[in-house]
Amino acid sequence: MIKDNYLYTSIYSKIDEFIPNRESVYIYGHSPEGRSYIAEDLIARHAPSVKFIEIKETEHDTVLDTVSKREFFLRDSLNMMSFFSQYKASSLYIDSSGLNNRICASLLNNAIKNATTLNLTDIKVIYAEPETYKIIQFSTEGIFNDLSERIEGIEPLPGFASIIPYDEKETYFVALLGFEGGRFNYILENIQPSKGTVFPVIGVPGFRAEYPFIAYWGNRRPLDDNDIWCNIKYAAANSIVDVYTLLSKIIKSSPSGRLKIAPIGTKPHAIGAILFAIKNPSKVELIYDNPKRVKRRTEGVGKIIECSVFKLLIEK
Repeated sequence: MIKDNYLYTSIYSKIDEFIPNRESVYIYGHSPEGRSYIAEDLIARHAPSVKFIEIKETEHDTVLDTVSKREFFLRDSLNMMSFFSQYKASSLYIDSSGLNNRICASLLNNAIKNATTLNLTDIKVIYAEPETYKIIQFSTEGIFNDLSERIEGIEPLPGFASIIPYDEKETYFVALLGFEGGRFNYILENIQPSKGTVFPVIGVPGFRAEYPFIAYWGNRRPLDDNDIWCNIKYAAANSIVDVYTLLSKIIKSSPSGRLKIAPIGTKPHAIGAILFAIKNPSKVELIYDNPKRVKRRTEGVGKIIECSVFKLLIEK
């Protein structure tokens, strides 16, 4: 699957190598992670030929556009259309490095669905890998002290509420795993998928060589207790394309032709799941547990990933 990655993805060893298109719009946000500040380097080198828009989360599912000084509601499609309409450009970048999955989901969903109206011909996602995670070798799988402080509960991502009825026994559940087995346990307990329908996905290769082993270790209890280790699949941890292609293959084998997907692993895997749900709105339900993140989970900036997601959706 990873063989298709080059068709849609460019990888840069440092931010200086990445050059955004002139006259494009670049949306970004900051988090406690240092890698979310790559936009500052880009602004110093490419403004004003690129319009940089910083957004900040002000309350649940509400963001502030720091350029227009207006607030927008992520779950209101007309409101989000108003956000995009402020900025005229054919090329759009969404830097997911400092944005949570709820914000990314709304931005991608509304930009892609309204691309024609907005005259968008190119939509790309940017992601800065961490150089390293601040984690210890997991000794207890049910805790969240390493990466997440708590789980706020299962709630649909903005724009992805699904009310389509279907047979649970004929619908596959795909869990895109990270290091936290506690999150996987929580979702399994809440949705209680039928035996034999669970397909965990681990990022192989990982951002670093040892990370897949840490993912196995952190999730070993739910994998073993639910006897689902034999269903494990693999997709490159930093590849939106690889996980999107894997989901395309899994859904073809689902008896109902439908999937439930829990994007609880890497950001590129979450983006791939969001794109897959956009492409297959009547066949995919996204299950998200909304973790409250611990500050400063990572150190440094690794590779910079640029993925042409609009091209990916059109062609695949």
